[in-house]
Amino acid sequence: MDTAKDCRILVLEDAIRRLNEIVGNRKLKMHVDYSRLTDALKTAGSLIYEVKYSYIPPTQVAALEATSKIVEQVGAYKTTLETALKTTGYKPSTVKDSLTLAEASYAFRIGEGFQRRMTSGEDPGMAVDILAVELSQIQTVKDSRNLFECRCTDGTRIWHIVTNISGLSPGMKLACAVLPPVEMMGHVSEAMFLGGTPLPEDTPLGLMESPPESALNQAHAQVLEIVKRMM
Repeated sequence: MDTAKDCRILVLEDAIRRLNEIVGNRKLKMHVDYSRLTDALKTAGSLIYEVKYSYIPPTQVAALEATSKIVEQVGAYKTTLETALKTTGYKPSTVKDSLTLAEASYAFRIGEGFQRRMTSGEDPGMAVDILAVELSQIQTVKDSRNLFECRCTDGTRIWHIVTNISGLSPGMKLACAVLPPVEMMGHVSEAMFLGGTPLPEDTPLGLMESPPESALNQAHAQVLEIVKRMM
């Protein structure tokens, strides 16, 4: 298997790069142990190449000691950040600060779920998490004609998604992909709806192991955009 081109591994490499940028550019505007974050990322960064160029089957990649250590170090970064957030009572005061925290959260999710993804489907769209979410609140973005900020739940946490899909209503269930967050007209979008076609009402909320083909195809395209930016 050409692990050097596996989108799941490339997306993980991109997530580690994003965490490095947060530390290197001191994007976290609060008191946090940057030396501990740097150490965790240095370890993860040195191991990603061992995983990337292992050229072994996906299930074996998931079982590598290097893989486990990467997941462990991403978890250490997350613990350090969450401890600092709790200790300082930090609340982002700007959109830029909110985007930084959202980006860290995205990268943590990629790291934490990496071994699971390596043992599931090999479609590039599965390199990120595809969730079934239920809309609870929708409002038009100020000064925008066709952007809507949606508050959704996956049954575990709240997601804020900015979209140009019209005709959405509370109670509707949709598939979304957890992608690198983006800022849109002063609002942070933490995920992306994979089309506006509602999921069946009895669809369980949360991680979708077998998403609809149309949703998977859209996620596939978004993952390729992530990978393309790394080339």
